[in-house]
Amino acid sequence: MLDRDLAHILSSRRKCRCCGATFAQLLSLEYDRPDLCPPDLPKLDNSTFLMERDDVLTEDFCRVGEYCFIRAVLILPLGDSEHEMVLGVWCAVSPVHFDTYLDLFDEAETGQMEPVPGWLANAIPPGTELPLACQLHMQPGDQRPEMELTEKGHELKLLQETGLDLTDLLGLLHAYGHDIGSLLHDA
Repeated sequence: MLDRDLAHILSSRRKCRCCGATFAQLLSLEYDRPDLCPPDLPKLDNSTFLMERDDVLTEDFCRVGEYCFIRAVLILPLGDSEHEMVLGVWCAVSPVHFDTYLDLFDEAETGQMEPVPGWLANAIPPGTELPLACQLHMQPGDQRPEMELTEKGHELKLLQETGLDLTDLLGLLHAYGHDIGSLLHDA
């Protein structure tokens, strides 16, 4: 059951003063690159990935030095409700798993892969310690893999298992710089 206050906030049309997003829109956030990726590395089209030999960033793949990354989704349930926060994140994987994923990607056949071990490549919330062990569960078609955190006892893993309560969610959004006051209170 969804917390009464959280249910009210999710149905509200209030907007964040810093970005203009409604509370419900903030339940889907994404990182545009792994934390290790230089901020000035331009994002290229996926089709250019194999032609590049140096560091490269696309919508779904990234290579920085010897590190290979796949874009994935990290799903954090909201309490025990059907609502969830979806974070677009990056996962560092071995070159072998990365190459297999690339080979199957164009044919939308990555769903046939077994789960792939990796490491969360984005600090959640910003400033927390990395790396964090995880496993990617491949999805059918052109869906991004779902990340399951596997680091025993880590706070983020516990949140993935038990769900975010209102305080957890507000803390996470505040850590990303969102104006919580404008989302909670009438102007």
